Amino acid sequence: MEIKTTTENGITILTPVARVDTSTAKVFEDGVMGAINSSNKIAICFNEIDYISSAGLRVVLMAGKKLTSLNGKLALIDMPEKIFSVFKMSGFDKILKIYPSLEESKSFFN
Repeated sequence: MEIKTTTENGITILTPVARVDTSTAKVFEDGVMGAINSSNKIAICFNEIDYISSAGLRVVLMAGKKLTSLNGKLALIDMPEKIFSVFKMSGFDKILKIYPSLEESKSFFN
């Protein structure tokens, strides 16, 4: 698994590529937690994955909790409909900030 990392306006944007499942969750976790050590504004872009398992959801939830404890912010952006449906079924759409795009998430970070 690859995780593309870019920065825009002080927001670190992580884009996992491929599936986020049991076999790739550790790489995903290491990438997300490493980014949190460098930035307290994180956006995870989901437009390059087609599947996320409960192991991937756990990493996202851990990231949200960690950033909250550090007075940071996490936004989830650019989710394909099938990925959004997984977040919705799990109830994560009620506890995490999900935006259609980075542009629409910028007011959250300010």
